[in-house]
Amino acid sequence: MPASIEVPERVRLPTDARIGRADLRVADLGRAIEFYRDLLGLELTAGRDGRTALAAEGGSELLTLREVPGIQRRPARPRSTGLYHVALLVPTRRDLGRALLGLNAAGYPLRGLSDHTVSESIYLDDPDGNGLEIYADRPRSSWQWNNGKVHITTDPMDVEGVIAAAEKTGDDSQWGGLPSSTVVGHIHFTVANLDASVGFYRDVVGLDEVIRMPTLSGVSAGGYHHHLNLNTWAGAGAPPDSDRVAGLDSWQLVVTDSVAREALARRLQPYSNGSAAASDPDGTALHVVV
Repeated sequence: MPASIEVPERVRLPTDARIGRADLRVADLGRAIEFYRDLLGLELTAGRDGRTALAAEGGSELLTLREVPGIQRRPARPRSTGLYHVALLVPTRRDLGRALLGLNAAGYPLRGLSDHTVSESIYLDDPDGNGLEIYADRPRSSWQWNNGKVHITTDPMDVEGVIAAAEKTGDDSQWGGLPSSTVVGHIHFTVANLDASVGFYRDVVGLDEVIRMPTLSGVSAGGYHHHLNLNTWAGAGAPPDSDRVAGLDSWQLVVTDSVAREALARRLQPYSNGSAAASDPDGTALHVVV
């Protein structure tokens, strides 16, 4: 009999790895602040490197904004790779309902309201066309899995149910913005080659592929329904994103375990070109942080 061959286990991030901050570029900083601070209720915090930072009511930074005067608004359906949306996760369905009521009261246009089975979502754009999702997860115990893939759908939101969740507490106070425990739950990218992007985020970064469709894949750590979504809706081989259009400059992956973080840094070295950030196959910059 031939000797057995030991196959090393695939690299995998710790279960508590998560998305940190998303760094956006906008054409008009004042206009963007009016949206993120005055409508969504985020607080300005100490920025750096020419960026304005935003957090939810004393929480950790969610977003930074870099003003690039004269850049174009991001198209609703970009024909290039790059940002599709940044998704802000609120703690409860009640919080989602309050956000929906607040946005409706302000008359702000929404792009859609969806039920994804694992979560419920509000979709909108910031004034520069950067896609945003505000969503609440359903309990993990209700998520359905089959062979390592999560069952996820896109159905109409039960709007009455979401609003009822906001109203049943008897709290009729005006919506003051997103709650302090809001986090960046996931980011959705348009990519040029689905297999190449999945290969990078699975085999180099160490995320698990948990969603697979012909033109969409989702990857995550710790059994989450997805920390990143990757689509080829701009067509296979779509051109790279332009820095003359609003979009995403970079994003953070939080890895608190020092051993795992150092191992990830070594795996990302060939993709960093000597800089502090690594680049994925479409040139999107990724920072690994504590």
